[in-house]
Amino acid sequence: MDEDKLREYRELVAKVKLKYRENPICKGNLRLGWCDLVPGEDLCQEINLWTYWQGFGYAKETPHIKYMLLGQDFGPPEKEEEKGTIANVREMNNGKDIMFHNNVNLSSRDSQTDTNLIQYFSWIGRPEIDKQRYSDLFFCNCNLGYCKDTYSGNMTRNILTNDSLEIKRLIDIIKPDNIISLGLDTSVVVIRTLIDEHFNGSTLTELIGDGKPYRYGDTNIYPMAHPGYWGTMNRGIENVKKDWTRIQDE
Repeated sequence: MDEDKLREYRELVAKVKLKYRENPICKGNLRLGWCDLVPGEDLCQEINLWTYWQGFGYAKETPHIKYMLLGQDFGPPEKEEEKGTIANVREMNNGKDIMFHNNVNLSSRDSQTDTNLIQYFSWIGRPEIDKQRYSDLFFCNCNLGYCKDTYSGNMTRNILTNDSLEIKRLIDIIKPDNIISLGLDTSVVVIRTLIDEHFNGSTLTELIGDGKPYRYGDTNIYPMAHPGYWGTMNRGIENVKKDWTRIQDE
């Protein structure tokens, strides 16, 4: 365990909580706040609720992270509570050794992103991530707030940059070997945050190019299609598989 990483990670978690509790975002129809479902409850004790899937308990052991997955944002906690993931988060907070998707119906339509990710990670030697926690995986989202009531149909690149400093700090603490960024907007924001603030990209195909990763220090950055229905359809499943298996070959 790295005492400095432990302290820095916990300080960052506390900073993000305070930020969204005191300054929620309201832009048009998009509202982002912290995930306080019950008054007085400290529901998310990690940097992000998605971290409960892979990365849970990072501060305790501060393991070396080979693959850091960065999505766009986490859906409304109220909706996730209906799926069953929030009940599992509460159990994990209470010390129970269960997985994020325990008793969650992964065949349902609103679980397609997670189902596809389970398949994709099997291509890089991490099978059944819904049933096994890997110490070298860490999941998080580019935006660290939580949508209220509805999913993020109004998310923009500008709003995604709201947590750029915190995401950069997280990456500097963890120092992953590889970052897998999901979707065009997330990938552009990540590259702007870490490499070139003026970077732009109009298509995911353009960003992926020949598959050569972008570099931030010793970290590879791989833009990927979003694993939901439309992202997978637009990229094509064969290209998606090629993109993912290329990571392991590097």
